[in-house]
Amino acid sequence: MTQAEPDFWVLEYVTITKDPRTGLVVAIGGTEQAADILQRTGGFLSAAGPRGDYHRLPHGLPMEQQRLKATTASHALLAAGHSVHPTPP
Repeated sequence: MTQAEPDFWVLEYVTITKDPRTGLVVAIGGTEQAADILQRTGGFLSAAGPRGDYHRLPHGLPMEQQRLKATTASHALLAAGHSVHPTPP
């Protein structure tokens, strides 16, 4: 009897970080469902990048608003089964 590899229920991971060059909070990776969660719960905007689409918070948000929106989106992604890798500000 051969054993198969287990199925894991973690979807493709999302990294939420502050881009050191631009100062924007960005989210990279994930699925279309993750993108929807980022937009609805965190107020992230879709943007086209050189390596594919990513999401970012709007320009000009105060630091506390950025932290709150990124944290809210992270919790919603985790609750939906996504793997989230936030980096320190």
